[in-house]
Amino acid sequence: MPIRYLWKLMLGLVVVFIIGGCSTNADGNSNANNGAAGSEGPTISIRVGDNELLVKPSDRSLSGSYRNGITIMELLKGSNIATFAEDNSSILSVKDFSLESGMIWELQMDGLIMGNADWNNTVGYDSQLVFTAKPKDHQEPLQTVMMTLNGGSVEVDLHHSYIMLFKEDLTVRDLLKSCGMVQLDDGSRNVLSVNDYTPLSNEVWKLKVNGKQLLDNGMDMKLMPHDVLEIVLTLR
Repeated sequence: MPIRYLWKLMLGLVVVFIIGGCSTNADGNSNANNGAAGSEGPTISIRVGDNELLVKPSDRSLSGSYRNGITIMELLKGSNIATFAEDNSSILSVKDFSLESGMIWELQMDGLIMGNADWNNTVGYDSQLVFTAKPKDHQEPLQTVMMTLNGGSVEVDLHHSYIMLFKEDLTVRDLLKSCGMVQLDDGSRNVLSVNDYTPLSNEVWKLKVNGKQLLDNGMDMKLMPHDVLEIVLTLR
C-alpha cells in the first residue's frame, strides 16, 4: 500500500477515536446532571385518602423544571406546582387543587415528611414528592367531597378543584353555599356567578354530580363521601 494512502487511513482512525471519546464524555456528563440512566426525573403525586388525583404520567413529571442542587421550594415554585402562603409557612394549593380551611397538605419526599423547615432540602433526580390531604384535627378515616369549577370551551382558564370535608346530610345546595365563591339566586336554585364570573346571555352554569347533570330539583340531592360536584360553564 502506498505510504500516502496508509497515512490517510491512520488519520481517519484518529478522527474516529476522537469523536467517540467526545460522545462518551457528553453522555457521561448528561447522566451526571440528570441522574441514573433510564430515570425520568422527580415526580409528584397528589392523594386524598387512597385516591390518586393525577392519573396521567405526564402530569406527575417535574423533570422539565429540575436542575442539580435545586431545593423543594425552588422546584415547586419554579414549576408552578404549588402555591405557598405569603410567609412560606404552608402550602395553599397543589396544581389545580385547594383544600378547605379544616385541612392541610402534608408533603413527603422519598417517604419522609417534609415540614416547612425542610423545604430548603435538595431534591434528588429520582425523588418522589407526595402531597396528601389531611384533616387538621387528624380525624380518621378521612371523608371528603370535591367541588370542581370547569369553564369548558368558554373560559378555558377557569378550572380548579376544591376538596372539602364530608358532613352527614350534606346537600348540593349546602356545599355551594359553604364554599364562599358561588353566588346563588334568591331561591338558591340556580348559580348566578362563580369566582365573580357572571355568564353572558348565551352562557349558563350547569351542575353535575359524578359526571351526571342534575335535574331542576338537584339542589336538594344529598352527597356521599368522594362525590364530585362539577360546576360547568356551557353555551345555551
